[in-house]
Amino acid sequence: MVTGTRITRPNLKSASPITSIGAAEIKAQGAVNLEEVTNRLGQVQPDAQQNYQQSNGQQRGVKLRGLDFNRTLSLIDGQRIAGTESVDTNLIPVSLVERIDLLTGGASSVYGSDAIAGVVNYVIRRDFEGLQLSGNYSFYNHDNRANASTPVAQRYGIATPTGMTNDGGRADLSATYGHNFLDDRLNVSVYGTYRTADGIFFRDRDASGCQLRRDTGNPLRVNNLICGVTAASPNGTLTANGVNYSNVTGSPGVFAPASTIPGYANQADRLAARGYERFNGGGFINFKASPAAEFSAGVMYLRDTSENLLYGPYVQGSYRVNCDNPLMSASQAQTICGANAGTGASAPLGVQYGFPGLAGDRDKESFKNTQTRINASVRGEIAEGWRYDVGGVYSTSRQLWEPGGNPVAAKVSRALDVVNVNGVPTCRSVVDGTDPSCVPLNVFTANNPGSAALSDYLFDEGLGVQDLRAKFYDVTANLTADFTRYGIRSPFAEQGLAVAVGGEYRRQEERTTRNTRFIEVYGGVPDSLTTQDVVEGNAEAQLPLVQNVPFFKLLQVNGGYRLSKYSTNPQTFNTWKIEAVYSPSEDVTFRVGRNRAARAPGLREADQVVGYQNATIVDPCASVNGVAPRASIEACRLTGLPDAQYGNGLAAGIPGSLRCVDDVCRQRNNGTPIDPEDAQTLTYGLVLTPRFLPRFSFSVDRYKIRVDNVISYLGASFAVDGCVITGDPYYCSRLVRDPTTYQLNGTGTTAGYIQGGNLNAYRLYASGYDFQAQYSARLGGTAGKLDFLMNGTLTTDQGGQAAPDQPRTNCVGYFGGSCPQPTPRWIHNVRTTYSSDDGIFSASVAWRYIGGTTAGQNGGPNSTPATEVSDFTRIPAYHYFDLSLGVNIAKRMTLTAAVNNIFDRQQPILTNTYDYALSRGNTIPQRYDTLGRQISISATTRF
Repeated sequence: MVTGTRITRPNLKSASPITSIGAAEIKAQGAVNLEEVTNRLGQVQPDAQQNYQQSNGQQRGVKLRGLDFNRTLSLIDGQRIAGTESVDTNLIPVSLVERIDLLTGGASSVYGSDAIAGVVNYVIRRDFEGLQLSGNYSFYNHDNRANASTPVAQRYGIATPTGMTNDGGRADLSATYGHNFLDDRLNVSVYGTYRTADGIFFRDRDASGCQLRRDTGNPLRVNNLICGVTAASPNGTLTANGVNYSNVTGSPGVFAPASTIPGYANQADRLAARGYERFNGGGFINFKASPAAEFSAGVMYLRDTSENLLYGPYVQGSYRVNCDNPLMSASQAQTICGANAGTGASAPLGVQYGFPGLAGDRDKESFKNTQTRINASVRGEIAEGWRYDVGGVYSTSRQLWEPGGNPVAAKVSRALDVVNVNGVPTCRSVVDGTDPSCVPLNVFTANNPGSAALSDYLFDEGLGVQDLRAKFYDVTANLTADFTRYGIRSPFAEQGLAVAVGGEYRRQEERTTRNTRFIEVYGGVPDSLTTQDVVEGNAEAQLPLVQNVPFFKLLQVNGGYRLSKYSTNPQTFNTWKIEAVYSPSEDVTFRVGRNRAARAPGLREADQVVGYQNATIVDPCASVNGVAPRASIEACRLTGLPDAQYGNGLAAGIPGSLRCVDDVCRQRNNGTPIDPEDAQTLTYGLVLTPRFLPRFSFSVDRYKIRVDNVISYLGASFAVDGCVITGDPYYCSRLVRDPTTYQLNGTGTTAGYIQGGNLNAYRLYASGYDFQAQYSARLGGTAGKLDFLMNGTLTTDQGGQAAPDQPRTNCVGYFGGSCPQPTPRWIHNVRTTYSSDDGIFSASVAWRYIGGTTAGQNGGPNSTPATEVSDFTRIPAYHYFDLSLGVNIAKRMTLTAAVNNIFDRQQPILTNTYDYALSRGNTIPQRYDTLGRQISISATTRF
């Protein structure tokens, strides 16, 4: 199998850079999940969903070049795994992977949409014979010690661990059986794997007792650092008349400014790494009936369950409270209601209040992912030089999400509407009979533990459930012809023109159902169905121009073209490639490729059902408290506003005011056709295989990627702020005013909103150099051999541009600020392996290097002198060393022991990491080893 082309012919040289990771390398790493293998490569922006608090347990593939999952196409044996949103590489058992091919650069003309950054092809071993049993157990070993976070956590009464700990155990058991029949023409194999992993809590690690945040004015700060606290704390955060108050511990009925209360910072029971239980099973059949017909079929099944632990149940939202509520003290009523204190009037109250003591299903969410994938194909040679390949994939997946027991807003409203009945605080709804089960909610005292009755009323009405089911159909047919025998060739070449033509049909379906409880808490509709159909035709050609003459071992040109039509877009679009390969001798090869790649909107992005949501926006054309409007009169004209209304100074809510009521305007999502992303990719490089140094190869390739029409989710502020700053119709036309009130909050579907949702934005960029080297050296006699392998990436550009008039961002060398992930300039992996001559013993040492990065606030994209920080300004270069030892006993059993991060290198400790890396652990888990030294032991036996 050759990744990157549909043409198969002898002596094919790839014009596209391909990195291959073999089964031996995977085993040496002691990997249980495939992303642990690919995350080490410089071409990949690391991502492991098991370390995300918000993860749904689905590993959507690989982020090549930092361009996100949906711009890298994932394949199994050259066929799509599933629909774009349903890809889950957990479907693939590690023990069955023969190799992983990473083709970097556009490949849409060969494989279709999504192959912008490249393709990851998981090649599965399908011709197994015999019985193989494998077991792998790994765990983390870490020496917890004091660090920058320790005194800050202590200031908030949070203890952090010290000393050695062993945790995060993971077990992987697999069995594979295969047998050949009919003189080895028929192979049947089956497999089953079981994997389980223990979760690791933040309380188990020294650097994650609380979330570090910068704050130069907080009285609790230590070295200008505080613990980030949740507003929904046991003290509560109550917002009245624009001011935040909290209850004082030990003083019922007493408010204090929220900024003076320490708040709830303990995140001990949150997960640094989530546990899971996973089962895979399946089988393959390969039958070589004749040279004209080779049949293959396979089925793969996945069931994965996991949980996220949340911060206890809490109440949060904007409500109204009656001013004679007996649970309030007189001073609290005065603060909230003013002159109406003690009366039957009501006043608005923002409520954020937590009950971390309540356990059970209220403080966790669970995910169950299942997927079944069936593939079948027939291929063969119908005449000399003519081959065909017809195949199909059917995939069905289901994701069952049960979020934690957050309360229904209507019940909270009733629980806050409390009256005095003979000295007993009682819900008004109990008195009038509208809700006899209501239980009063007291948010006017600190550390209210709640009662069983309150818990049952607010949180135990059953869990919300969202059930997402997806189906994927993919049928491909390709015909390859080699015209050498017909004399269609260059007069200077031995091989002639080779051509592949084909067609493809894909269909995706996604149905989402939600129960009543889910809709009451999170919104949505009970049942929705989205579909997408794709029809494509493609052609590919290879033509050697010169072969085997002086200075021209090979000169070859390649081309490809694909035309695509999506049912969700009225337009057709095309992709193409032009490549060349030149080898002056066997020692050196030059290669270059230019691609136009594309990514059509995914099923959820293409779903253009119009919806509306609130957006808190002060109209930029209105005057506020006598201050001139933010936008110019010229910009406001572009929004459809008459000049006479410019600077309207009436307060929000007053008839005739330009401002939306309470400054809550309306954002319209979707309803605008989305064009495919259009990418131009260029790769060029050379490969050295000098004959004077056998078994040595070296390659270097330059890559440049520019993605236009980037599909992004854009909020109302994107349009409003852009219009204010630039006065450009690109932004201002997205503000669609009501023709009568001129407000951005109408009731119709044609006006009175700010356009947002999934839309085409502007550009993304990525460029750099990839380096690969490999050498195998015999040590003489029976001493064995040494194998050297190096993979490195020098990144020169990684960023984007939100709009034509916005500055370009380049995050190379930075982390934080406008750069969500560290982008080191240089990353490499070097592995040296010794193997004894008899194959009994092997030892392997790997050196992983991650270049240093600087805080993005200090000289990074969009930084200014005002954004500069004086601490945590640099992540130094990181060196990790790994060791693997293997013993082959009687050629039937292999024992392997591996240690990754031998020296237990402490991860970089940073502040505000949730803002840019969605990490509560004060580090960046995607790039660095954050859990310590990993030790694994595995055994494989064959019969």
